[in-house]
Amino acid sequence: MKITLEMVLTKFFAEFNNTKLLTSISDAQMQHALQGIQLLPRHMHSLSADYLYVTDQFYYSAEICKDSGKQNSNATSLITSDDTDISFIVFASEISSLSDIDPKAIFIQTDMELAEGFNTLQKIYAEFIEWGRQLDFAIFRNADFQEFIDISEEMVACPILIYDPALKLLAYSRMYLGLDDHIFQTAISNGYLDLETVKYFEKDKIFAQMDHSGSAVGEPDNFRMHADFARAINIRNELAVYCILLYTSEYPRSYINQLYQIFCNSIEHLLKKQHSDFLKNRSVTDYFLMDLLDNPGMPAAQIQERIYYNDLDYEGNYIVICLHSDIRQKSFENYFIQLLRNNMINCRIFAYRGSIVILYNLPKFRKMDYRDYLQDNLYHILKDFSDRNITLYFSKPFTTIGQFAEAYQQAENLHRMKLAEKDNLYCFYEDHWLKNLIDSTLQTDKTFSFCEPCLLEMLHTDTKKSRQQLEILYEYLRCDRKSTDVANNLGMHRNNVIYHINHIEEDYHLNLDDPDMRLRLLISFEILKYSKIDIG
Repeated sequence: MKITLEMVLTKFFAEFNNTKLLTSISDAQMQHALQGIQLLPRHMHSLSADYLYVTDQFYYSAEICKDSGKQNSNATSLITSDDTDISFIVFASEISSLSDIDPKAIFIQTDMELAEGFNTLQKIYAEFIEWGRQLDFAIFRNADFQEFIDISEEMVACPILIYDPALKLLAYSRMYLGLDDHIFQTAISNGYLDLETVKYFEKDKIFAQMDHSGSAVGEPDNFRMHADFARAINIRNELAVYCILLYTSEYPRSYINQLYQIFCNSIEHLLKKQHSDFLKNRSVTDYFLMDLLDNPGMPAAQIQERIYYNDLDYEGNYIVICLHSDIRQKSFENYFIQLLRNNMINCRIFAYRGSIVILYNLPKFRKMDYRDYLQDNLYHILKDFSDRNITLYFSKPFTTIGQFAEAYQQAENLHRMKLAEKDNLYCFYEDHWLKNLIDSTLQTDKTFSFCEPCLLEMLHTDTKKSRQQLEILYEYLRCDRKSTDVANNLGMHRNNVIYHINHIEEDYHLNLDDPDMRLRLLISFEILKYSKIDIG
């Protein structure tokens, strides 16, 4: 990380605003990279332009500001020579004569003692070193940009927005929640940058068009209300991250620009590393899954042996989603897959035979209501692509990777049979299976043919008690027999739930510990719901 004299001095004068700089410094001197800060040594024959040397007025007067008759001193000629870039700072309580000031020295008039001033400069330099170390060792896991910005908020004293190609806001500076800025507030309130802002920053050559104030030449007034920096980071055209820094700080613009470049360079370095690891892991795991689809009869023992070398667990709560759309261009398909990967963190997503295949790992507690869970989650990801005729085909949930090919066939068969209704984004295999099961029987015989007799008895009894029993039993099965969850859903006490379940088992001779019995009851409830029979 390049730490310049300007960075150190800017931070110093921000902390000690009662000090005065008495020397004008050249831009070349201010931008020179420093490797450290040292006290000016007594033997000055080995001074280096890579270090900043600190001294006080007494030592400066005694050793450096010698009269012209002593200019043959090696140390003095080294300091005052026109062809050297050596920088040194002189702390002084007052300056007797400005004519005595060496043009290459940096004079700071302050009441601080040399030791205090030197320690302060060392501390500032160490802060930059530590900040750079934290940036170097930061590790991105998907969209963990927030921690990255939190690390930098004290150093880059301006609000920063980071968003991905899908316009989703990934992180922002928490220090500036009350900032009166259109771009910043819109992004924070919506979670997205509005399209007008996106078009402004993503316009061709927008970064080359930035003038000194930060705004693009000829842009509307709402984009000229602040000076801003913008930086696009592209990794092999598959991943783009847009960083926008809204320039609101009192620090010099050149100082903010230096820190922002360090910030963006660190993001770029870490993204390249992550992207390289991601491509390596994805190529192995995705090709393994494609091989399963190409060879659906692969023995379970062989799958378990091979999965050891992949980023997958053999057992889990999985579902396969086949996504079909009118997207035909390969570049846009890659962009779309990357969008899905950024938002569906624990999934494997790849293109296969004209569709996008998603291996989705369902949360353990969402197995029973996976339809509602998936529809809610996927809607927010895909709502901006409603004009692309996207349809998702879902397999049944399955528990081992060995069933991956079978689940894929379930989802693809739904697509081949064109079962999705017009303007319907979702098509579930279990709904299709249940529909065919019911439609194969006469309408008048449906409930009697497939429902468990105990449920029909509760329906036909049609008393307050029987309707309550139906409702409690349904919730009990949906909640996987978790009495506390049932009680919370129905507004009852947990002991009341246990009491009613015990009576239902006794009255109707049910063994709810039997998984087959629970499955038949759940199927019966689904048939009743499909037949639009109220179950309470």
